[in-house]
Parts: sequence; C-alpha cells; structure tokens
Amino acid sequence: MLFFSIAAYTAFGIFCIYCIVSGVKKLNEKKAEQESPDYYVDEKEHDEAMKAAEAFEKGYFERIRNGEQSQQFLSVGSMMICSLLRSLLAAEGIPTYIQNEHVNSMYSLNSLSGNSAFSIKVFILIADYDRAYEIISDYISAHEKVDEEKTSMKSPKTVAKAVLSGMFFVNLPEGAEEKVHGIMILPKIN
Repeated sequence: MLFFSIAAYTAFGIFCIYCIVSGVKKLNEKKAEQESPDYYVDEKEHDEAMKAAEAFEKGYFERIRNGEQSQQFLSVGSMMICSLLRSLLAAEGIPTYIQNEHVNSMYSLNSLSGNSAFSIKVFILIADYDRAYEIISDYISAHEKVDEEKTSMKSPKTVAKAVLSGMFFVNLPEGAEEKVHGIMILPKIN
C-alpha cells in the first residue's frame, strides 16, 4: 500500500511538471509568433538620440565654462515630477543640471509615488531664468486648475507639504514660491 501511494504521488508530480513545462513552452511559442513592439527598431536613430542628449547636457557645463552664471531654480519633492519638469525645459532648449536624483533612488520614501527623501535640486543658467519661470508657471497653473476641479479641499499646511515632499532638508531663501506637487521655485539671483 505504501509503495502504491508513493508511486501515485510521484506519477501525479511528474504529470504536473509535464503540464507546466508544456504550458510554458506553448506560451513562449505564442509570444514568439506575436509581433512584439521594438521601441528601438532603428539602432542608428537611437544612438543619435543618445548623443544629442549627451550634447545637450554638456551644453550646460560649456556655458558655465564660458562665464555664464547658474543658480538653483527648483526644489522638487518627486523624481517623476522632476523628470517631467526637466523635459519641459529641455523641449524649450533650456539646459538643466540636477542634484540628489540618484541618492533618492536609494532612499525613496515611497517608491510607487516617487516621493524623495531629499529634495531634488534643479539648476539652470541665470540667463534662462525668465523663460524657465514662464514654462514652469504654465505647468503649475494647469495642474492647480485640475487639482481644484478634483477636490474642493484646501491644500495642506506648509509644514505638511514640506514633510510629504522632502523639502525639510533644504533651507530655502526668502521669496521662494511653494507650489503644487512639492515644487518650490526659487527667486532669481540678481
């Protein structure tokens, strides 16, 4: 009887393994048959885009080496929002430099929302400040309207926003403007 039980369980186990392996094999075959999207179909185009991005970032430092002054423009509490704001500025030809992006990937308060343990500092050239301020203000205005439509609640107190967005690690200068989504716009240096 014991031998029969062992044989039955062994046969059942082998049958289960066979079913799993054949099922995975069929899924892999179906997946191979389907045309999967390849986001980098043209490797040459991808390489050119990467070189353009590197050249754009180098432009910030080249302009500083040529005597232009830079300043901290934003203090942002979310890695995702920071990336979005940088892309808006890049689309307008405004080079940026950031600090605390990589340290935040290790110390994120909430990896799903992207809240940062340290505020992300976004630097721009002073010559680009007015145009950058206009771009970011337009973005913020659009999102303030959306937030007002979504809820009638007032925004949390400044201290609560600071704790949620990671701004408590930075001494902000007089005249800094606190905005939605943990964005802080610093005043222009004259």
